[in-house]
Formats: sequence, C-alpha cells, structure tokens
Amino acid sequence: SVWHYGTVSAGDWDLNGYLVRETGQLYPILKQRIDGAAYEQIPEFMRHIQAIQRGILIDSCTTPEEYYARWHNLEELYWRIREQGFKTQRELASDNPLDEIRIQIGRNGELLLDQGRHRLVIAQLLGLEQVPVIVTRRHLEWERLRRQVIKVFREKGALCQPFEHPDLDQVPQADGKLSHRPTHGQAEWDLIVHSLPVSRGTALDIGACFGYFTHKLAQVGFECYALESDAQNLSILKQYRQMRGSHFTVLAKPLSKLERLDFDIVLALDAFSRLVQTQPGYEHLIAFLAKLRCQALYFAPQPAPQGAYKNFSAEEFVNFVLEVSTLSMARLLGSTETNRSLYLLSG
Repeated sequence: SVWHYGTVSAGDWDLNGYLVRETGQLYPILKQRIDGAAYEQIPEFMRHIQAIQRGILIDSCTTPEEYYARWHNLEELYWRIREQGFKTQRELASDNPLDEIRIQIGRNGELLLDQGRHRLVIAQLLGLEQVPVIVTRRHLEWERLRRQVIKVFREKGALCQPFEHPDLDQVPQADGKLSHRPTHGQAEWDLIVHSLPVSRGTALDIGACFGYFTHKLAQVGFECYALESDAQNLSILKQYRQMRGSHFTVLAKPLSKLERLDFDIVLALDAFSRLVQTQPGYEHLIAFLAKLRCQALYFAPQPAPQGAYKNFSAEEFVNFVLEVSTLSMARLLGSTETNRSLYLLSG
C-alpha cells in the first residue's frame, strides 16, 4: 500500500535525486553476509573499515567497532523482517508512525529515496513486490497528471488501464481508501504478446485510452499509433507518453477521420463496442473495416447498454467483423478475470 502524504512543489529539486533503485554498497555487503561470508571476506565492507581508520566518517561511524555494531543491528533487522514480515510502524505500535521508507516523486514520476535505504535493501533481498512508503513530496508537473487521473477515476468509477506506476495505479477514492482495478491490463497483454504473428512492424491502438498497450507494443519493437478522441484520456495519454519518454504517434481524432488504413497489428478492445451503440458509429465502423488492411486484429467484444443501435452477442460481433472486413478467421485467445473474451482475427 501507499500512504499519500506530503507537499507539492515546483523547481529543480528532483533533478539530482537519489533513485530508489540505487542502493550503493549496502546491497552487495548484506547479500554476501546473508550468503554466509565473514565481514573480513567482503571487500566492500573492509574498504569502509579502512576508510574509517583513516579518519573518514562512514554512516556516522567514527570507529570500526561502531561500524561493526551498526551492521549487526542491520542483520538483526533483516532476519526479523524475514521471519515476521515487513510491518509498518503503526503495526509495530511505534511512537513515530512516520518512520517508514520515505520517497519523493520527480516531475517524470521518478521515485527518489528520502529515507529508509536499509529497509529498502532488505525488501529487495527478500524479493518483496510491495512495501509501505510515505510520499513526502511530489513535483508539481507530476501532481498535475496525478490529479487528472484521480478526476477520471472518480467520474467513471474505474480506470480503463493501469499505468505501471505505484502513484497512479493506487488512486484515492472519495472515502480516502486506495483502489484501482483497471478494466484492461496485464491479462490481455499476456494473450496478445504470445500470439503476435510478427515481431516487428506497425501497430494501431484504437481507443488507446492512456496508452498502456501502445507503450507495451512500442517496447517490443513496433512502430505504434495511438488513436484516441476522448479529451480527458487524450490529455493523460500525451503527458504520460512525454514523461516516460516513449516514442509513438498520438492520433487525436475519431476512427472515421483516420486516413491511414494499413497496419500490421490493430488493437480494438472496446472501441468497436462503443461505436455500434449509435447508427452513425455503426456505419463508420463498417466503412473502416471494409478498407482496413492488417495481419492481425485483436478484438474484445462487449455487450452494449440497453437502447444501443446494435447489441451483438460476442459470437455475433466477431462474425459481423469478419463479414464486413477482409479478415476471414477468428480464434478465441482466452478470457480474463473480468470475464472479457479476447479474439484474434486474421486474414
């Protein structure tokens, strides 16, 4: 879990921050100790001892004895966490509940360590996927994006995709609790990435939302185009793409205005289901599919709300797409835990 706490400020304070993943020589020293090495057998440790003997202050220690004692305490902490689990200060009934791993978040979402590097290294050695932290400060540019995400979540009740960033994937609800269960995410990506007919080429993500799948496809080597017309989603998509330094093209237009219709891979998870809710959208979809040329179309048909112009069953929707497009085969790849079926349509 993440405790959202702290201040927001602009400026350049984040540019020279200490990244959370950087742990100096703490990790290799403790790793060797856990593996059974004596202190005198650990080169990094002995270099510190020699520095202290030359009068250099290491971790506030002025004598080798102090440094040995400090490491004995760290080892005890390691074994205690290993045996009892990683507990918060509140769970330990500490007089200082804010004495947790503390981080700051830079303008591009960088996690910058403020306090707690010993516990961070222990968590890494134990292979813990999550630990509690306190966010003491966020950069103003990052906070602007985060507030947009929170606004979308509170208006729609859910986010369509994860961000793979702890400060965006757990957003506070109105009651202060942290919650985010996206409608699409890793389960669909696992089905997609293991069924791609080509390893390189062009990819179109229709209704890209925040760009989760566009980022994924770009990371594995595709030249990507993210089509998104919703103003809120589009704003977040563009900002997050810039912050992550990702390279793909954003197309801020509806499907009916798309000029290019030739791609290797096309993703249409929810987009088609939204289009058939109205007659103009249904007609635009037919025109698009008739002209589309692609090797693979990934499609997740969803039932339309009552009163929609067309309300296909999943099988009917897949057959409809095959009938009006140049695609001829459909294969059910699987279903996710949210009961969304994903199909691969091909020529």
